[in-house]
Order: sequence, then structure tokens, then C-alpha cells
Amino acid sequence: MRNHLPFGRENSIQELMTPDLQFAFQIVAAHKRTVNGQWSYPEHYHTMFELNMVLDGEQTMFAENSSFLQHEGDILFIPPSVKHRSEGSSGNETMTYFCLHFDIDDLTLRRSLMSMQTTLLPTGNPSSAGIRSTLERLIRSLQYAQTGLQRDKLAFLSDTFLMLSALTNWTMDEGKGELHGKEASENEMSLAATIERELRSASVSERLPEERIGIEKMAARLGYSPAYCKRVFQRVYGMSPRQYLTGLIVRQAKLLLINSELTVEDIAYQLGYHDVSQFSKQFKRWMNLSPTAFRKLTK
Repeated sequence: MRNHLPFGRENSIQELMTPDLQFAFQIVAAHKRTVNGQWSYPEHYHTMFELNMVLDGEQTMFAENSSFLQHEGDILFIPPSVKHRSEGSSGNETMTYFCLHFDIDDLTLRRSLMSMQTTLLPTGNPSSAGIRSTLERLIRSLQYAQTGLQRDKLAFLSDTFLMLSALTNWTMDEGKGELHGKEASENEMSLAATIERELRSASVSERLPEERIGIEKMAARLGYSPAYCKRVFQRVYGMSPRQYLTGLIVRQAKLLLINSELTVEDIAYQLGYHDVSQFSKQFKRWMNLSPTAFRKLTK
């Protein structure tokens, strides 16, 4: 449901209007951990971005066929799907680190972040000062995890927005707009943007979500194979077309649930579900909460 604002265009001489902004910024399992000299973390990868900052001691991170030795204050940025493993300080020394996994579904910022390969941000690097400062603030506001107080939660939320700003500034200062090792051509960039527009249009369709992706028909209409379209979108934006569409639908569902004038049945039908129980089950898979429980949290 759109919020309708008065136009105010009568007798206007000039107008400049920004585009609408809707995006989700997600932080998952942020943690501070102290380990002994025998500690190591096995090779793994995930679909989120990672910032790993050493607070005390040393850590060696292995990623993209390279090793990165982190001293106190050093930060390692790791893009999605990059296999990595880590080892603590040599000998019997302890090591403390802070790890932040995050995701963003704004495709402009996401593409900029995807252009940054695994990068070591050493202490004293001026371009990463904003990221380091906000990580330090987030560490201090970790007390929210223990207190659960609203004031502490608001402080953590405030620091989260500062992190979003710091990451944006970093990509503008350091990013080259290229996908390192897997450059995308102008045609591929254009195709990915076209697919994104098609998916955004599909997200407001009255069809069932699983019927909206239509990548086969979309690819045929654009003159490409479905596999190629999926591969290009994944390469440019770091997520599959289905992941992106699901994120749009989840965001729309949450915004609709905040509107107390709509029943859960109304929202289910508006999102294309013909059975409210089907919508409730799907929403719980997405959020680990029922629509009703999520609505209560927003009041």
C-alpha cells in the first residue's frame, strides 16, 4: 500500500524530487570472542558480507588463495561466497576479535560492495576510519544483547545506520565499480538491471510468489537462456533472482503488517496468496514468527 502525499504542484515553477528509497540492511550474529592459541575456524563460506576486526593479538585469515595477517585494529572485509578460514595467534597467546555479518538488498550499494574484493584495512588507513569507528561503537553497544533495554537497542540501531553510511563512503572512496576477477560487460550490466526491473514489477503481482519468478519466460522475452540470466544477475549483484524477489516480497509483507487497518487475510490476498494459512506458514519460514506475532512486535 502506497502512502499518498499531496502533490502541491499548483503554481509550482520548478521541482526536483528524489527517487523513493526502500531497502533492508541486515546484521546477523555479530559477536565478540576471545580464543586461545590453539583456536582455529574451518573453511566455510556464506551469502553475507563479513567484517572481521582483531581487537587484541593476531589472526591469520586465509581467503581467495591469499593469507591476511591481522594485528590489533586491522579489519578484513570479505564479500559473499568467498571461502575463508582463520587461525589465532601463534604460540599460547590469546586473541580477541569482533565479527559482523551483514547484508543489504539495495542493488546500487550491493554492486559497489561486490566490486570490493577481500580487502585488509590496516589500522591507520584513513579510507576505513569510518568503518573502524562504527565497529567500535557497535562493540560498545553489544550490551543490548544482555540488557534487552529499549535505550540500548536504539543505540545499537543508531550505530547500525552509521555503519551503513561508513560502508557507502568507503565504496565511493575506494571502489572502482568493477567486479574483480569476474568483470561484467556493459551488456551484462544492462541485462542485470533489466531483470531487476522485471523482478520489482513481479513483486507487486497478485500471483503466488512461487509463480512470479518466471525466469524462463523473462529470459525468452529478453532473448537469453534462463541459466545465463541467473548467472549474470548473480555475478553483478551477488544474489540469485529468486533471492532478490523473495526479499522484496518479505519487505512488502512486513510493511503491510505494520498497517493495523489491514487484516492478515487482506495482506495475504494482496500478496497473491489465496489461502491465509499458506501465507502464515511461509511468513513464519521467512521470519521465524507468525504474521500475528510480528504485528504485535510493531505496536
